[in-house]
Amino acid sequence: MRPMTTFDRATASDEGDLSPADLADVCEALIAAWHEDSVRSRQGAAEDSASDLATDSIRAAFPEHLPHNLEYAHGQMAGQMVDAIVLQLQSVVTLLRAEPMIPLGLWPLVRSEIEYAGRVAWLLEPFPGVDVGRLRVARGMLEHLAAIQRQRFTAGKWNKARAKQFKEKRDELLDRIRLLFDDVHLPLDKPEKIDEWRIGDQTMLPLGRSVSLFLEHLSDGAALYDIFSDNSHPSVISLAFQSSLTDVDGVTSTTYPAIPRVVNFQVRLGCLTAYKSAQMVLGYSGFPDDSLKRWAATAPPRWFGSPTL
Repeated sequence: MRPMTTFDRATASDEGDLSPADLADVCEALIAAWHEDSVRSRQGAAEDSASDLATDSIRAAFPEHLPHNLEYAHGQMAGQMVDAIVLQLQSVVTLLRAEPMIPLGLWPLVRSEIEYAGRVAWLLEPFPGVDVGRLRVARGMLEHLAAIQRQRFTAGKWNKARAKQFKEKRDELLDRIRLLFDDVHLPLDKPEKIDEWRIGDQTMLPLGRSVSLFLEHLSDGAALYDIFSDNSHPSVISLAFQSSLTDVDGVTSTTYPAIPRVVNFQVRLGCLTAYKSAQMVLGYSGFPDDSLKRWAATAPPRWFGSPTL
C-alpha cells in the first residue's frame, strides 16, 4: 500500500556536493580546530576583552555578597554549550560514516546544535553601556535557574526524592538571586511561566527567540530552524520527501537513501553553527581563532553563502 503523498527526491543533488565520507572529514577538521583554539582558555581571558571588562563590571556592581565564581559563570556556561555543540557534530560524523549512512538522524542533531547556539548568543550578546556586569549576571542566573526548575518539574513526575534535591538547589539559587537583586519576578508554580521570569531588567529569553538571535549571524537564516524542527518531528510529508519506494511482488518497501543535496545542507548548517558559536566564545574572551579561520579557508567556499535546500 502506497502513502497518499509521494515525492521523487531521492536523486536530488547539486554540483559540488560532497560525499558523506568527505563531509565527515570536514566535520572532523572543524572539531580539531575548536580543540586547538579552545585550549587557550586555560590562560584566562585576555586583557580588555569583553569577558575581562564584564568581570571588572560584575565585581564593581556587587562589592558585597559576591558568590564564588559569579563573574565567570555566564562565560563558562556558554563554553560548555559550545562543547555540547561540538559533541553533537561528532555524532553527525558517526552517522555520516555508518554503512549504510543514516540520513534521518542528522535533523535532530543539527537542530540541537542550533538550540544550544541560541543560548550562547543570548549569554554573550554584546551590551552597550557601562552596567554590563549586572546584565551578564542576570542572564546567567536566569539560565541557571531555568535549567534547575525544568529538572525539578520533570523529576517530580517520576522520582520525588530527586525532585526534592532539585528544589533545594533551586531555593539556594533563589536566595542568592534575591541577595543580589531587589527587583525579581520568578513565578514557580508552572514550567510555562519560566518565559515570564525577570531579574532586574533582564527577562528570560524563550527558546525560539534565542534561536532567532543566533540565526542573525547566518545569511538568510530566518527559516532554517523551522526546517530542522519540521524534519525532526513526526511528519509523513518529511518522510515522503526523503524516501524511495519499490514494489516487489505487490509488496511496497520504503528506504531512506542519502540524498546528496539534503545531506550537504544538513552538514553545512551543522558545521556553520559550530563554527559561529565557537567564534562567539573565543571572541568574547579575546582568544585568537587561527585554527577556526584555517578550517574556514579550506571548507567548501559556497558554504558561506546562503544555505538553501
